[in-house]
Amino acid sequence: MNLIKCLNVLALVDMPAPFGFDAWLTFWLILLISAVNGVLMLFTGYKFLQIIQLSGYKLKGCFVWLKSTRGKYWGRLLILSFLSSAALLITNVLLSDFFYYKIMAYSGLLFYLLFSIVFITNMYNAPQKTPLKYTKRMNRLCFVLFLVVFTFTFLIMTASSLYIPYFDFGAVGLTPALLPIMVVIAYYITLPFEALNSLRYVKNAQKKLSTIKNIKVVGITGSYGKTSVKNILNTILSEKYNVCATPFSYNTPLGLSKTILQNLKETDQIFIAEMGAKNVGDIDYLCKMVKPDVGIITGIGNQHLATFGSLENLINTKKELLDNLTKDGKAFVNTESEGAKRLFENANCQKYEININNTNNSLCVTNIKTSKNGSSFKLKYANEEIDVTTSLLGKHNISNILLCSYVALSLGMTLKEIVGGISKLTPSAHRLALVPSANSLIVIDDAYNGSVEGAKAALEVLKEFDGQKIIITPGLVELGAEEFDSNFKLGMEIAKVCDYVIINGVVNYEALYNGLEFANFDTKKILRAGSLSQATEVLSTISKPGDVVLFENDLPDNYT
Repeated sequence: MNLIKCLNVLALVDMPAPFGFDAWLTFWLILLISAVNGVLMLFTGYKFLQIIQLSGYKLKGCFVWLKSTRGKYWGRLLILSFLSSAALLITNVLLSDFFYYKIMAYSGLLFYLLFSIVFITNMYNAPQKTPLKYTKRMNRLCFVLFLVVFTFTFLIMTASSLYIPYFDFGAVGLTPALLPIMVVIAYYITLPFEALNSLRYVKNAQKKLSTIKNIKVVGITGSYGKTSVKNILNTILSEKYNVCATPFSYNTPLGLSKTILQNLKETDQIFIAEMGAKNVGDIDYLCKMVKPDVGIITGIGNQHLATFGSLENLINTKKELLDNLTKDGKAFVNTESEGAKRLFENANCQKYEININNTNNSLCVTNIKTSKNGSSFKLKYANEEIDVTTSLLGKHNISNILLCSYVALSLGMTLKEIVGGISKLTPSAHRLALVPSANSLIVIDDAYNGSVEGAKAALEVLKEFDGQKIIITPGLVELGAEEFDSNFKLGMEIAKVCDYVIINGVVNYEALYNGLEFANFDTKKILRAGSLSQATEVLSTISKPGDVVLFENDLPDNYT
């Protein structure tokens, strides 16, 4: 007796036979398979969940990822569905004459399970720059996704067992193909609660921040250099003040809220908030959260142009920091980039222009010397001048130090205190940092840099070293319509410095190759790798002790 008869009995419709054992068995088996499939799809959908998280829980980023990867993961899910559904259908047909057909038919599910495990294993073994973090929000999304998959699986398996011959329960094989849609459904189901919960979290952070008397809030934004400037400023200001700074790249509303609620103490005198943005209005929202007294613009380029749409939108978004300063707030802008200079000229607030090339300012640097061991310069303020050395590499880091020194002076520090802080600076992880190498190579890790300006600065540092120079890079991403042109020019710059180029990935291969070729670089020394691990293997075939290797940028997971 099939399941429809069972349902008719429950509905008190006259039936010639009682509710049978087959119907109960079918019901519980479908229920069990639906639950198992719900768990299985949570693992299968790992990549989609990871991209949503990397996109700040905004679906737009997920759609951009699908477009940039040409839907390759969805395509793989379609293949998984096809193979699984075919195996289930064939198994049902071949076993249809067996006495225990209803039970034997389930053996086809073993193929579905096997294919899914192979898919999941390959996905988890792929290199990841930022693995999925199972935060409370992600756990809630996963739970709702499980319910969506469970419900869909139960309904479609019940329907197929009743109405599609030789396909009993085989419809479970369709769920991988529809998984991205179910992820979107789960996302929208959780969205109202998450919006209210985030607002509650932000309000609690605002309330705590408002209770700390006389604290100064410093907001830092820009297309590049935010984390480096934050770390430099934190080290310098800590010579005199109790400072709390957002850790790592915590530059979103929840990142700032988490820092305030967990790290900020009543004795802190300065709170440094790194502010990230990918869309118009992002900085405005962060400023309304923390009400900055000091605003720092590190520089403006074409980073994240893909989401901003235009350079004008990008500049106006960064300007939101200056527009939201408190009544007596001060803005410090590094005008070495054209975009930041435009912003500075249009800003209506108490503002200070910082430029390493300007020696007429009250605070300036002279006698700049850079080497493979660090940098040295003279820091001059009014009639006082002090020799400074730092382990930070590159002229751009001296520019960052100058910017932070200007801010420190405005907050009441002396030149001697500032220099004391500078002496304690160490490179930030993955930002032009020298790292140990087991095979006598000199390795410069600049993997977290993803801007045109940062790449040029890294190449300037690479020039300071002797020996054969090798760069490993996937190029620059998130540059919108300017991406090809920027990577073409980057290829030309690389050609002036490097002896070998290993291009990691396919995203910018053509643009980099063409730029290198245009600059008359030996194309036999342009090598290709499908991943960072493959690039390292290629490196081992061309490198020798004493060579200098620059790891310049690494593709985010939403470009892989």
